[in-house]
Amino acid sequence: MAESRTQARNAVEPADTDEQTNVDSSVSRYEGDQPTEHSVYGTRQQDDQLVFFDGQFPDAETVRSGDVQAQTLAALDQIRAMAAESGLEPRDLMRTTVYLTEMEQLPAVKQAYAAFFDGRRPSRTVVGVTDLPNDAAVQIEATGVRR
Repeated sequence: MAESRTQARNAVEPADTDEQTNVDSSVSRYEGDQPTEHSVYGTRQQDDQLVFFDGQFPDAETVRSGDVQAQTLAALDQIRAMAAESGLEPRDLMRTTVYLTEMEQLPAVKQAYAAFFDGRRPSRTVVGVTDLPNDAAVQIEATGVRR
C-alpha cells in the first residue's frame, strides 16, 4: 500500500514546471470545450478515464427565485450538458461536491438529487460555505468516469 502511494507521488510534479511529467493520459479535466490532461492524487481503475467538471452554478433567474432545490437542479443540468459534450451520461458521474450557503437547505439538495439521478446517485460531499458568486446558494463540481 505504501509503495503505491509513493509511486503516485513520484508520478506527479508541480504544474508550473516545464519538465516532462509521468502523468497518465487517462486522467483529464473538462474545461468547457475540450478535455485536457491533468494530474491528480487518487486511485482509479486501470482502463478508466476520469473527467473533472468545474463547479457549476444555477443561472441568474433561478438564483433570483431563491429556491434551493431549483438551483441544485439547474447546476446538475449544466453538469449533465457538460458531461454529454465529453461523452458521459449522468450514470457516469462518480462523485460530486456540493457547496451550500445554508446547511438547513440540505433537504432541498437531497430532493433535487433524488429527482435528477434515477436510482444510482454518485457519492456526494456537502460543504457549508458563507457565500458563493452571483448570490447563488449552490455550486456543484463533479467527477465522471469514461469507460
